[in-house]
Amino acid sequence: MKKISGYLWLLMLSFSAIAQNKYAIIPKPLELTPVNGTFVIDAQTRIIIPKGGSEQRLLAEMLAERLTEAGGVNLKIEEADVPDNLIPTHKAIVFAPFKEQVYNKMLGNEDYILKTDAKGIILAGASSQGEFYALQSLLQLLPPQIFSSTLTKDVKWTVPGCTVFDRPRYKHRGSMLDVSRHFFPASFVKRYIDLLALHKMNRFHWHLTDDQGWRIEIKKYPKLTEIGSKRKESMKGHYTDGKFDGTPHGGFYTQEEIKDVVAYAKKKFITIIPEIEMPGHALAALASYPELGCTAKSLKGTPYEVTGIWGVHDDVFCPSEKTFSFLEDVLTEVIALFPGEYVHIGGDECPKTAWKQSQFCQDLMKKEGLKDEHELQSYFIKHFDKFLTAKGKKIIGWDEILEGGISPNATIMSWRGVEGGTAAAQQNHDAIMTPTGFCYLDYYQSDPTTEPLAIGGYLPLDKVYSYEPTPKSLTPEQAKHILGVQANVWTEYMQTPEYVEYMVYPRACAIAEIGWTSARLKDYEDFTARLKTHFERLKYLGVNYARSYYDISASSAMNEKKQVVVKLKSADKEAIIRYTLDNSEPTAQSLQYQPSGVVITQDGSISAAAFSQKGERLGKVLTKYFYINKATGRKYTLVNQPKNYTGGETYGLTNGVKGEAANSATWIGFEGKDLDLTIDLGQPTTLNKISFAFLRASASWIMLPKEAEVSVSNDGKTFTSLQKITMGNTDEQSRAVQQIGVAANGKKARYVRVFARNYGKLPENHPGHGNPAWLFVDEIAIE
Repeated sequence: MKKISGYLWLLMLSFSAIAQNKYAIIPKPLELTPVNGTFVIDAQTRIIIPKGGSEQRLLAEMLAERLTEAGGVNLKIEEADVPDNLIPTHKAIVFAPFKEQVYNKMLGNEDYILKTDAKGIILAGASSQGEFYALQSLLQLLPPQIFSSTLTKDVKWTVPGCTVFDRPRYKHRGSMLDVSRHFFPASFVKRYIDLLALHKMNRFHWHLTDDQGWRIEIKKYPKLTEIGSKRKESMKGHYTDGKFDGTPHGGFYTQEEIKDVVAYAKKKFITIIPEIEMPGHALAALASYPELGCTAKSLKGTPYEVTGIWGVHDDVFCPSEKTFSFLEDVLTEVIALFPGEYVHIGGDECPKTAWKQSQFCQDLMKKEGLKDEHELQSYFIKHFDKFLTAKGKKIIGWDEILEGGISPNATIMSWRGVEGGTAAAQQNHDAIMTPTGFCYLDYYQSDPTTEPLAIGGYLPLDKVYSYEPTPKSLTPEQAKHILGVQANVWTEYMQTPEYVEYMVYPRACAIAEIGWTSARLKDYEDFTARLKTHFERLKYLGVNYARSYYDISASSAMNEKKQVVVKLKSADKEAIIRYTLDNSEPTAQSLQYQPSGVVITQDGSISAAAFSQKGERLGKVLTKYFYINKATGRKYTLVNQPKNYTGGETYGLTNGVKGEAANSATWIGFEGKDLDLTIDLGQPTTLNKISFAFLRASASWIMLPKEAEVSVSNDGKTFTSLQKITMGNTDEQSRAVQQIGVAANGKKARYVRVFARNYGKLPENHPGHGNPAWLFVDEIAIE
C-alpha cells in the first residue's frame, strides 16, 4: 500500500468531525476520503454483479434483502460486463472485480475498496470476503434503520460520498462464546455470528465442553450427551455465596445443527474454532465415562457428576491409553464437522492433585522421564498436537500449555495477562492475545452496584479500547507471531441470550476496532462519537446492548477550605449531568452539575445520571454514599503499589466510599505484597479512632492479612504503634468484609500509618496453592 500523502492526511483530519456522524463506520477504516455528493437509493437503483458472479450474487441478495425488509425498496440484481475503471455507474450499486493495475494498490483477501458519489456505488475486493466487508461498511453508511427487521417509513436511503480503502491489522479477530456453563440454542449462536460479521470479525471460538456440560453430539459416545449434557442445578448468586437454584439445566447441539451453523458462518466469512477441553475441565466427560479418570470415583469418593459449581475441579482426565483413544475418537468426529485449520484443546486450569495421587501417573512419569506433573501435562498436550497435525489441523491451547514445555505446533491463547503470548512469540510460536484485564467480557463494565450479577472484575469500555495486542518487548520478527485479539465470553452468570448481548456489546465493538484498525488511527473520542450512531444500529437490530458508556463515575478530593468535593464525570462530553442529595432519583429538572464539583460536608448520598440535551436520561443512576471523616479526600503514600485493583481512582482508600463484598472495583488489591500506607493529615490532629476493612474471598484467592498494625507520628519518621492485630483466615468460601477499628484515645498526630502483612502463598488445601494471595483493603477512616 502506498503511504498516505501529507495533503490527504490533513484532508482526512479536516473531515474528522463530519466522519463522526456521516461516516460512523466501526471498525474505523484505514483510509476514508470524503467526496462531494450523496447517492440516493430508490426504486430506479440497480444492483449489478459480474456475469457468472455467483459469490457476488449472494452478497447482492444480502443487500437487496435489507433494503426490502427495512425500506420496502425492491431492487433488481442484474448480471453485466462490469467496467474495470471503478468509476460509479449512474443509479447503480456495482460489485466489481478488483484489478490491481487499475487502482494501483494490492489487495489481500480481506481488503476492499468502496467508492460512493452522487452517481452510484462501487464495491471491490480481490475476494468475495473483501467485498463482504465492503458491504458491511456500505450498510453502516446508510441510515441506521437499514438494520430494522420491520418496514420503516419516511426514511430517505442515502449514502454519503466517499472513497474507502481498507484492510485489517490482524489475521485473527475473534470472540469466544462459552455454551457449557449455560447452553444457548443454535438460533442464538447464528445471531452471535451475525453480530461478529457486522463488525468484520472473522473467528468464532465455540467453547463446547467443560465440567458443567458437554454440548456436542459424538456418535461413537452417546453418553456424552445422554449424561454429560445435563446437570441437576446451577449456582445461584456469586460462587462464594454457595447457593443453588435447584433447576436442572442442559442441552446440546446435534451434528446436523453443528453442520448448519458452520455453513451459516461460512456465508459470513467466519471460521469456527471448536474447543474440546483437556486434560482438565473434564467432569462432564468423566460423569459419562468414569473409566477415563484415574480413579473409579471422584477424589471426594462420590460418583463423578456433571457439576453445577463454577470454578476449577481436581477431577481430570487420566493420561491413559483408554483416555487417548477416547479423545482421538472425539476429535476425529469434531474434525469432520469443522473445516477450519484450528482445533482448541483447552489445556488450562488443570489441577495435578489426581495425578499426584495416581500410581499409574507416577509410573508413567518414570517411564517417560518426566520430572513433574507439569511435564506430564505437556506429554498429554504433545500427544494431541501430533495427532491433530497428522490430521492436517493445528492446535490452540490456553497459555498454561507453555508449562512443562510447549508443544511443537501449538498456538498460544494468552489469557492470564500478556506474558504467555509474549513468551510464545519469543519462542517463534503464534499467539492470540486475550488477557483478562482487557478482553474478558464477563467482567463488570460499570459500577457493580448498578449492574446485573457478574463474575467480578471491572472492565469498562475505555479500558477495553486502550488495549494494544502486540507487546512492545517483541522484535519485528517476533511480532509477526501475534495473530490477533479475541474477546472471551464466559457464561457462568449469563443465563439468557439477552444477558450475553448486554455483556458483549458495545465492548465487542472496541475489540473489533482493536483487531481491524491501524494502531495510529485509534482514538477513543472518535470511536465513541461513531459509537453513538452505532448504538442506533444495535437498537434496530434488537441487540440488548449496555448503555454503560453514559454512566456516571464519582471521585472525591479536598478543596482549599479542607472540604470534601465530589467530582462527577461522564465519558460523553455532550451529556448533561444532573444530581440530587436527598436520596431521590435525578430527573431532567434536577440540579445541573458544575465542573467545580459538589461539596459534601456530612455523611450522605449523591445520586447522578447523564441526560441528553432533550432531557432524556441516557444511562443508569449512580448513587454513592460518602462517609465524611478526617481522612476523606486526603492523599497518601504507598510503599507497594496495587496491581490491577486500584479502587477506580488515584486515592481510592480515602475517597469516602466503603468497599462492598460483592464489588471488587472499589477495593485496592495487592498481589503477594503488603499494605504499607501513610496518610498526612497536614497538621497534628486529635485522633479518636482509625477504621478500615479487608475483603475475604478465599475462592478468588483474596485472603485476610496475617496481621495488621496502626501507628501514628508527628514527624513522619518515628511512629508509635497504637495496636497490632493478629488476623485469622478460615476455610469459609463466602465473601465477607472484615471491619477493623483501632482506638486512638484522643492522641494527637499528623501522620497515620496502616500496615497489613499479606497472607503470602496460598495453602496446600487451596486450589491455587503456591500462588501469591491477594490482599484487598478499602476506606481508611479517621475520626
